[in-house]
Amino acid sequence: MIELIKLSNPVSIQILSDELESRGIIFRIDNAGMHALMPLPTVMDARVLVAEEDKSAADQIVTDLELN
Repeated sequence: MIELIKLSNPVSIQILSDELESRGIIFRIDNAGMHALMPLPTVMDARVLVAEEDKSAADQIVTDLELN
């Protein structure tokens, strides 16, 4: 799996997760709850990881949602 994006906003994480799931893209989110425990900018951001073969489709979703 490769990193797609780092996010700190839980709402953005949920929206992206829902969209990736609805399109059948394999993904994983690391550190999703850590930002809530330690809100340190860029240190504890959630990392959204996707399967390498889904990277280009996932990049387009990030662009469409204006998360980049």
